[in-house]
Amino acid sequence: MSGLGWFVAFVVVVLIAYLGFLLVDELILRLRVARRLGLAGGGTGRTRVELNLAQRSADIRGLFGRGFAALGGFLPLGEDDRRKIATALHRAGFRSANTTTVVLGAKAAALLLGLVVGLATVPPLIVGVLGWGAGLVAGFLLGVLLNLVPELVVARMAAVRSHRIHAGLADAFDLLIVCLESGLTFERALQRTVADLKSFRPELALELRHASLDMSVHGRSREDALGRLATHLDSRDFRDFATTVAQSGRHGTPLADSLRKLASSVRVQVIASMQAKVARLPVLLILPTLAFVLPGIIVIVGGPAFVHLMENLESF
Repeated sequence: MSGLGWFVAFVVVVLIAYLGFLLVDELILRLRVARRLGLAGGGTGRTRVELNLAQRSADIRGLFGRGFAALGGFLPLGEDDRRKIATALHRAGFRSANTTTVVLGAKAAALLLGLVVGLATVPPLIVGVLGWGAGLVAGFLLGVLLNLVPELVVARMAAVRSHRIHAGLADAFDLLIVCLESGLTFERALQRTVADLKSFRPELALELRHASLDMSVHGRSREDALGRLATHLDSRDFRDFATTVAQSGRHGTPLADSLRKLASSVRVQVIASMQAKVARLPVLLILPTLAFVLPGIIVIVGGPAFVHLMENLESF
C-alpha cells in the first residue's frame, strides 16, 4: 500500500473513532437525562434497560455465589482462619453470613484451577510418568499461590473502605457538633448525622447507622455501641470517639467541645498523612522516569552518534 493509501486509512479510522465517541457521549447524556427525569417524578432514577441489566447481573452473581458457597464447604480450614476472613469481610462491608463460604469457595476454585493449569501445561513438555508428577507439583504450587488471591482482594477492599470511612470522620464530627449545639440529644444527633452523611459518605453513614441501631433498638449504652463499632473497624479514631462520648456522659462535660478538639486532631492526622504521601512521590517517580523518559533521551542524544558510527564502520 502506498503512502497515500495509509494516510486515507488513518483518516478513516480517526473519523470512525470520533463518530463512535460522539455516539457514546450522546447515549450517556440521554441516560443521565432519563435518570434525572425519573428522580423528579418520584421514581428510582434508573431506566428500564439499567434495571434489566442490574437484575441479570444480580442473578449471575447469585449463581456464582451459590456455586462458590457449595465449593467452600469442602475446603478444610480452621476456625481461627474462618474468623479472620469473616472479620475482613465485615470491614470490607459484607455483612451477610454467606460471604465467608463464598470466599472459601473462591479459594478452593483457585486451588483447583492451579492444579488444572499445571497438569495441562507441564506433562506435554516432559514425557512419561515424571511429567505427570512434575505437573502435579507445579499445579499444586500454582494453586497455593492463587489460593491467596481472594484473601488479598478482601484485605484490599477492607483497606480502601477503611480509608474512605476515615476520610469523612471529621465531617461527621462537625455535623454532630452542630446537632448537639442546636439542642438535640446524642442519639438524635447521631441519627441526623447519618441522614446527612448518606449522600457523600455512604460507608461512614452505614457504620454509624449500625451504632445508632445498637443504641435505639438493642438497648446498648453509648459506650458499648461505639466500642463495638471501634472494635469492628479496628480504628484508633473511633476508639477515641467512644472514649470521649463515654467520659462526657460520665463526668457531665460538654460533648460538643470535646468533639471539636477530636475533629481538629483527626484533620491534623489526615493532613500529615497527605504530606507523607506527597513526600514519597519523588521517590515513586524514579522508576517510571527511568523506564519511559530515559530511553527516549538516550535515543535522541545518542541516536545520531550511533548512526554516524555505523556509517563510518561500513565505509571502513
